[in-house]
Amino acid sequence: MAIMDTHEAVKLLQNAGLDEEKAEAIVRVVGVGQDALATKVDLQALAQTTKADLKALELATRADLEALAQMTKADLKALELATKADLETLAQTTKAGLQALELATKADLETLAQTTKADLERLAQTNKADLEALELRLRHDLMLRLGAMVFAAAGAQVVIVVFLLTQFFSN
Repeated sequence: MAIMDTHEAVKLLQNAGLDEEKAEAIVRVVGVGQDALATKVDLQALAQTTKADLKALELATRADLEALAQMTKADLKALELATKADLETLAQTTKAGLQALELATKADLETLAQTTKADLERLAQTNKADLEALELRLRHDLMLRLGAMVFAAAGAQVVIVVFLLTQFFSN
């Protein structure tokens, strides 16, 4: 920052028509304000510092982004491996479940086949016994009817013989 020559400034103001007291007051006010002003050199130094800070921030940000990308890739790979393992476990569990279900179904079908076969055999035996009993009843009924018919026919012959005899002797 440049330093102002206050004595020279007061003389210039007095030469411009101001009294010494007013000239000194103005120089003091300008001096106080000058402390807050930045020079070209100050601004250049600030620009250099700002550029360096921005470059450091850019490098740090790039490094952070690269680290984040690497962590994300690693997390995705771990997730992929875990998902594959879960899918394999699920496939094995499902396969085992299906095999157990297949075996249980085969056993149930075999039991059903045996039960059905036994039921059909019992039904066939029952039907055979029923048919034999029906055949016996039908033979019995047929014999009774034939006997009745023979008896009726014999009775009719007797009636005819009696009628003929009655006719013969009545004449």
